[in-house]
Amino acid sequence: MKFLMNGSVYTRSKYKKEEIMKRMKRLALFLAVAMGVSFNLMAQKPADLVGTWVGLSTLEGMDNPNELTLVMEMKDGSLAGHITDQFGFMSQSPIFEVKLEESIFSFSVIISGPSGKEATMVLKMNVEKDSMKGTLEIPDIEMNGTWEATKQK
Repeated sequence: MKFLMNGSVYTRSKYKKEEIMKRMKRLALFLAVAMGVSFNLMAQKPADLVGTWVGLSTLEGMDNPNELTLVMEMKDGSLAGHITDQFGFMSQSPIFEVKLEESIFSFSVIISGPSGKEATMVLKMNVEKDSMKGTLEIPDIEMNGTWEATKQK
């Protein structure tokens, strides 16, 4: 059986193949858009970080880990917070240069060393739901380490 469509002669099977291909292309486009939307939804949102995060940090060359407590809040529509450690280098020290890009959360904080000298510590964390894991760096004294924390319920 032959019929005319858009100025072309089609057989029934040729028409079905072209119709199936059109539907497959639409489905592929729909799936691509849906995946893009779902990846954006997976990215962390600032409100996801609000709360108290507790975990252990370890500096290279140091034996004892240091427990850090980070308290995050939304202040005037932006992330803000402070951090405290068990050894007293930070006591509710305010964090600054706070950034959240996709699932990477970074911030800086001023710490006081044992001699009272101040230095800037920079943390860069990969956040996944209620846990974060990443690096810390204290460029002023050339020290690096890691920190792993979980959000308290």
